[in-house]
This record gives sequence, structure tokens and C-alpha cells, in this order.
Amino acid sequence: MDLINWSLNAIDTIFSTRSLGSGEPNCPAGTFASGYVMDGWEKWRVVCLAALSLEDVEDIYLFGTLITGFLLMGIGGALGYRRLVKAVSAAQNPTKLAGWIETVVGRAVSTQTVVMDRKMENIMEKLAALQRILDKPETSDGQ
Repeated sequence: MDLINWSLNAIDTIFSTRSLGSGEPNCPAGTFASGYVMDGWEKWRVVCLAALSLEDVEDIYLFGTLITGFLLMGIGGALGYRRLVKAVSAAQNPTKLAGWIETVVGRAVSTQTVVMDRKMENIMEKLAALQRILDKPETSDGQ
């Protein structure tokens, strides 16, 4: 158990002090070396980053939410514009108007039409049966 405690304390000490080893880049206090980048003079420079605070993380999430909202509004506006252009072009061309109305009104009307057609077929069958009964010649014995 002492060995485990000692090793955890040693690891904690190493990472908390961030002592510079031989050849390790020198970064300002509170930052750590995260990588390298080649500058305009084709020299490799060290990239030093600081740990993000809670407020920094909140700002990043707010900025991301803001950008996402603008993108969604832009997509919605583009789709609305496409729909408007389609409506105007359909209204200008009477041959397309019927197809556009079918698209806009769509399923509600077609579903109701199917239901009404079924009801109409049932009524027509009943009327045909009634007509057959009325057209049937009566026999002399009353049957």
C-alpha cells in the first residue's frame, strides 16, 4: 500500500511541478507545451496553452450555440425561399398550379378523397341493389 501511495504522490508531483527537463521547451508560468508549429520563417516554434477555466468553457459553448442557431436560421430561410420561389413560379404557370396545390395540400386531401371514394362506392352498391329489387318483376302469387 505504501508503494502505491508513493507512486501516486510521485506522479502528482511530476505533473504539478512541470519541471523543465533537458531540451524541454520553456513556456510562461501557468501554461504547458502542447505541440509545435512552423512559422513563416520555416522555424519550429513551441505552442503553449493554458488550462481552460469554467468561464472559458461556458463561453465556448455559448459561442457554439450562437453559431448553430445562425446556421439553422439560415437553412430555414433558404428552404423558405425555395418554397416561395416554387409557389410564385407555379402561380405564374397555370399548368404547374394544380401540381403545386396537390403538393401543398397533399396527403390530407388525398386521404379524405380515398375515404370519400370508399363511402361513395358503398352507397353506389346499395343503390344498385335497391334498383335491382325495385326492377324485379312481381309474380302473380305475391312473391
